[in-house]
Amino acid sequence: MAFNKKLFAILLEQAKGTRSWRQFSIDCDISYVQMRKLAGCQQENPPRPKLIKKIAQNADNDVTSEDLLFCAGLNFENNTKKLPVSSNSIKQGEMFYEKFLSLSMGQRKMICDFIDFLTER
Repeated sequence: MAFNKKLFAILLEQAKGTRSWRQFSIDCDISYVQMRKLAGCQQENPPRPKLIKKIAQNADNDVTSEDLLFCAGLNFENNTKKLPVSSNSIKQGEMFYEKFLSLSMGQRKMICDFIDFLTER
């Protein structure tokens, strides 16, 4: 799978939690500029595993390094079977992300809470 900037940005938003982007970048010991590029889908190349590890170690909302590595298009060691991702799934994810960004912060929180609810079932 290739680097999916939009899905990576969604995960970063979840990992950030209630912190500001500046505080999150400080907590992760990552440049604020680089963090904002990743969050704004402006970085063309995927982040390196070392940077992903820093983010995962400081992530909220149960965002894991495996989640981030997957969205970055990087392989990781895991005993679980990897599911194939179709181009249609990627397109649907991109459409979802565009709609997600158009929502108010309250609506975004509600969507995130609902996703959390579904994943805990």
